[in-house]
Amino acid sequence: MSDTTTPPQHAPGIAGDVEVISFGYLHGPAPQADLTFDVRRYLSDPAAVRDTGLLDCDGRDDDVRRVVLDTWGAPETIDLALGFVLAFPHGHRCVIAFGCAGGRHRSVALAEVAAADLRTMEFNVTVRHLHVHLPRVIGDESTGCA
Repeated sequence: MSDTTTPPQHAPGIAGDVEVISFGYLHGPAPQADLTFDVRRYLSDPAAVRDTGLLDCDGRDDDVRRVVLDTWGAPETIDLALGFVLAFPHGHRCVIAFGCAGGRHRSVALAEVAAADLRTMEFNVTVRHLHVHLPRVIGDESTGCA
């Protein structure tokens, strides 16, 4: 979980394969997934506040992850994703995706946190960031990573 509580436990031997994907809707359609979160409308974009020093960073940076997780609704989104994976049928590969506008900040941060939490529950997790390497969507002067 994204807070300090203990993650829910699964029954021994049930841990399976999970793929966690981050992407940006402005770069194309959502990837195929068993569960997709479109966070554009309910999570604030840390890159939109230009004086934070986060514009050129991405969700793999601690400062970006902290800002995203401090946003109303972010911890609950992680909890929903984890609950879905825990309820997924045994023996089937589960794919969850997080999408934001550009695929660099919110979706990447959520994917990284969800993946880390799933690993602590002994799931085999792969992470794919589809658009994190692309130029940022919001144009402004370069601010560098904090």
